[in-house]
Amino acid sequence: MFVVAVSIAGVVLAQVPVSAAVSGGPCSKLGAKAKSGAAALVCVKSGGRLVWRRANTSGAAGKVPSVPSSATWQWDHARSAWTPTGAPPKCTDPIIPAGGLLDFGSAVSILQPGQSRGGSFKPHGGVRWSNYGEYVSGVRITVPFDGVVTKAWHYTTGGTYQFGVDIVNPCGFMVRLGHLRTPSPAFSTILATLGSAAPDDSRETLLNPPVTVKAGAVIATEVGNPDPSNPDFLGSYIDFGLLDLRSPNTPPGASSATNAANEYSLFSVCWYEAEYLAAADRMIAAALPFSGGDPSSAYCRRR
Repeated sequence: MFVVAVSIAGVVLAQVPVSAAVSGGPCSKLGAKAKSGAAALVCVKSGGRLVWRRANTSGAAGKVPSVPSSATWQWDHARSAWTPTGAPPKCTDPIIPAGGLLDFGSAVSILQPGQSRGGSFKPHGGVRWSNYGEYVSGVRITVPFDGVVTKAWHYTTGGTYQFGVDIVNPCGFMVRLGHLRTPSPAFSTILATLGSAAPDDSRETLLNPPVTVKAGAVIATEVGNPDPSNPDFLGSYIDFGLLDLRSPNTPPGASSATNAANEYSLFSVCWYEAEYLAAADRMIAAALPFSGGDPSSAYCRRR
């Protein structure tokens, strides 16, 4: 079971005796912290029970980051469904305000969400700011709504640093972003808890506890890959997926369950249709050409 726990305000947590805390062993209070030797542990929900897991620690300071840790609501994923354990707030309309995530006006093309690329199904789409063989500097990505960072990942490819994050709005939407390159100081602090970025290792790390972020905070100031040695990877681009955790797609794409995690594929949406984006951004995005010319999508109407 994958748990997203969100806190609106931090609380002081009682420390658990060292003898009672063993990584993988049972614990009694979600979010509780403990020490086992030099390791910092946090109590998380896994497979329907509470267990101790190693907490993410900052390599610079060697301490658990100071982030909210008292769960006031949470979204659980199990058996192909996301379920809130409390009463989530009402979603705003649109969920991403004008300019709240990125500048669609300077983009040159988009990738359709919900299509097969590179031999596998990709629930997320993408946005490009450069044409083939070019790189555009200064693309800025910001947090689109108040919420929490629940997952993060980073790696290097051909010597270029790349990172990605999942950000969840308490009302039940998730934004997934990838191919970000230069993190802001705040997101550098989050990424520092993951350890060193390894070559081509883009595995995700669940943040326990998740990190609260505010709308408008800068996530990245550069995106994509500026290395000209490989034109196929050169460019200014991001992966962008939007998920509505409140209900699955109707009907989901036939291929979406074959090689993509159901927690993403069955809840991703066509972010430039409906009213997820502000009207001005939606009109711009819908008029952009497709990167690579592929219009196929399990989520979007064909244009």
